[in-house]
Amino acid sequence: MNTADTRPVTAHTDIGRGPAVLLLHGTAPGTTAAANFDHLLPALARHHRVIAPDLWGFGASGKPTGLAYGPELWVEQAFALLDELGIGEAVVLGNSMGARVALTMALRRPQLVRGLILFSTRLHPSRSRAQDLIRAYRPDRAAMAELLRECFATDPAAVTPEQVEQRYRDSAAPGAHEALQSLFAGLAAAGPGPSGDELRAISAPALVIAGRDDRVVPFGDSVELAGLLPNADLHVFGGTGHWFLQERAATLTPLIHDFLARTA
Repeated sequence: MNTADTRPVTAHTDIGRGPAVLLLHGTAPGTTAAANFDHLLPALARHHRVIAPDLWGFGASGKPTGLAYGPELWVEQAFALLDELGIGEAVVLGNSMGARVALTMALRRPQLVRGLILFSTRLHPSRSRAQDLIRAYRPDRAAMAELLRECFATDPAAVTPEQVEQRYRDSAAPGAHEALQSLFAGLAAAGPGPSGDELRAISAPALVIAGRDDRVVPFGDSVELAGLLPNADLHVFGGTGHWFLQERAATLTPLIHDFLARTA
């Protein structure tokens, strides 16, 4: 456990006024809160206070060596940030690995988690070409372009040079690649996330969203998750995959607004 004096820096966006929404990004190479949530941040901030940290090991947050990067560390980071900001309850939106962090938060401090929005949530270990590319990545522009086009985008031509450059730069920041390798090693040792019984015990309302053509996280995991959570709705986007945040933003944002109107 890190104390307040020894915790790494948490860079975060904090915009808008109203009920709090915490956004937790995924953990692919070069990921940041801005990279995941650039479309959502201004839209949600019209009616809510939106907090979007860079997880430790990513973006502008601290990347010290020797930390066991993974879900447990990021749960600690998220709780510490909310406590520091004086936020007693929030809807937590997690993307991919961020969804696992969100679920663990709901188990640890259910009184804080008013609702859950869960994107592309992995329940079971699996292997795919996309996952192999992610694990094999080394900071390189051409490798980042391949990663975004082969793993995330439904239409490879939609990946912009600006996206490639920004993600490459973030992946090449001092300590970023080492943090990612620590995460992969830690996940192999830690095993699966919350059990079925634990998930059934989460009473918070939840919105589970997946892309049917996801090449990183099988969409069937999200279908199973929605069946385990007692108060979950499920939305599956056809014709898109892990990048529905980018590719279906016009449809996704109203779904989230509707859930927040009923929950936050």
